[in-house]
Amino acid sequence: MFAKRNSITLAALWLILLIIGIFWYINDTRNLVAMMKDQVDLSSKLKESQKEIKRLVGIEKKHSKLGEQWLSSTKKIIAADEPAFSLSYINWIMSKNNLPIDFDFTLNSKSKAKNFTKFTYTLNGEGSYNNIMRLIWYLTYEPILYKINSMTLRRTSKGQDFLKFNIKLQGYSVQNDLELESYSELTPTFQTNIPRQHDIFEPLVKPKPVIVKREVVKPKLPPKKPGEINVEKATLKALTNNSIFITDGGGLKELKVGDSVYLGKFIGINLSTNEANFGITKFGQSQTITLALDYRK
Repeated sequence: MFAKRNSITLAALWLILLIIGIFWYINDTRNLVAMMKDQVDLSSKLKESQKEIKRLVGIEKKHSKLGEQWLSSTKKIIAADEPAFSLSYINWIMSKNNLPIDFDFTLNSKSKAKNFTKFTYTLNGEGSYNNIMRLIWYLTYEPILYKINSMTLRRTSKGQDFLKFNIKLQGYSVQNDLELESYSELTPTFQTNIPRQHDIFEPLVKPKPVIVKREVVKPKLPPKKPGEINVEKATLKALTNNSIFITDGGGLKELKVGDSVYLGKFIGINLSTNEANFGITKFGQSQTITLALDYRK
């Protein structure tokens, strides 16, 4: 009887322990399944994170490469306020390179594409052929990207070296942070590198100058009339209150005030100095000749 009771007690204890073990087993199994599920989720998230990291690394490399290409590129499109930037940029080119050109700047159109905005402008102005060609050269070879769609030139009334021009210009802008803080970064070109262009308005063949030799004709004095006194070669011999006696080697002759002489006339007597005055016109210039009394015998 006593042994039977002990067996029942032991069986009950074993049953209780079995139930507790089964409970623990089921609970641990559930936790293990949950952990395995979490492991799968974490593994999936890790793979996604690694893909994202790989994608971000690729983006950074591409951004760095594009940045290097932009800095080393011969042409650049920048984020700028248009048309104010283009106007200030063209004025900067003219100021930096000493281009005395007068022009008007007009915005014609503005169209937005996927990655950039396109602008078209018109430049109307006046300047010499050489300076206009230099402006075109700088717009072509400086780093900021512009496209010249058309250009017309015509003469003006200000001379052969002064022309009117009309330039259709196309510019671009982007919405990013690739902005230049200073134009000083845009100086890869120099004025000495610009090839001089032939002026299309000048003839290719110029005629040689014809040298015309002309004989120099010396002015001649009119011939002296018979009996006229040449006072430049004459000698005053005597004088009275209203007349004088004079000779130019052809005989003694009396002259009164107002009488004609060669190239002029007798204009006056100065008794205090014993002088006679004559007014003559020689080669268009008037002059006064004074003869003093000659006391020589």
